[in-house]
Amino acid sequence: MAKPGGRGRPPTSVDIARAAGTSQATVSRALNGGRVAAATRDRILAISRELGYTPNAAARSMVTSRTGLVGVVVSDLTNPFYPEFLEEIAAAVAARGQHMLLQNAGSVELLLQQRVDGIVFTAAVEGSAEVADLAARRFPVVLANRVVDAGCDSVEGDHPAGAAAVVDHLAELGHRRIAVLAGLPGASTSARRLDGIGRRLAERGLPPPDVRETGFDYDRAVDAATDLLTAAAPPTAIVGLNDQVAFAVLNAAAALGVAVPGELSVAGFDDVRQAAWPTLGLTTVRQPLAAMAARSVALLNERIDEPGLPPRHEVLPADLIVRRTTGPVRT
Repeated sequence: MAKPGGRGRPPTSVDIARAAGTSQATVSRALNGGRVAAATRDRILAISRELGYTPNAAARSMVTSRTGLVGVVVSDLTNPFYPEFLEEIAAAVAARGQHMLLQNAGSVELLLQQRVDGIVFTAAVEGSAEVADLAARRFPVVLANRVVDAGCDSVEGDHPAGAAAVVDHLAELGHRRIAVLAGLPGASTSARRLDGIGRRLAERGLPPPDVRETGFDYDRAVDAATDLLTAAAPPTAIVGLNDQVAFAVLNAAAALGVAVPGELSVAGFDDVRQAAWPTLGLTTVRQPLAAMAARSVALLNERIDEPGLPPRHEVLPADLIVRRTTGPVRT
């Protein structure tokens, strides 16, 4: 395709519209993250790249009152779950012609100063005044992975179903003494997974789990697992409420010479990439990261377009992935 600028003139949205066979308004929506059919957006973005189109951010902001910037807030980049989730969010944002600005916890004031069009929170905890304040001001906010009671849009995995699947798997392997290393107080991921495990055990007529708090902290999880495994009647299975905690259990067991899965079964949640490594082979509940990211970004853009929409809450399927760290109770 010949570049239409001519005489050194840079291509414009009018040139893209002419090449794509669409209106300039459609091109504008596609380039600014507005509502456009996926196939149309992909064609427009491909043509814009081929023509060498570079949007003028300042001019676009003045015309549309938008910057094309999406803020994303995380809390713990040492947890491998978050870098993987951020990859998926960045891809979903870029697919809409937008750009992601990342903030690692703390105040969102810097994001607001950059005039982001909306914010995705990936690690909100109950009682977050910042989330509640933004939602009350009708600033576009979406909660991804963790949810709080703040009247805003949210997307999460099906934690109760995942928890029930873990309990069913362990119970079918003959486990009765099950411990749980819980996460951060106020985190919906920890609360819903723990509640789901407790409910399923009760439904099966099994004893409640031995719960130890770790705050999703690796070192605390190692200490908790060590304490459990050196008790007079140690558990035959330990469930970490995320994979990082489950990895801590595996390392504590190795240090004590406890065989996995011969003497101890271990399971986690999230299914980060390391979980599938042959040396780990962690049984875990897979979070649908790509789907969560895509839906979170879609809901955010719908909220940007229509601030008066009622709050939406979406729950996506979570699947148990059985690997080598779980096995039958030794008799």
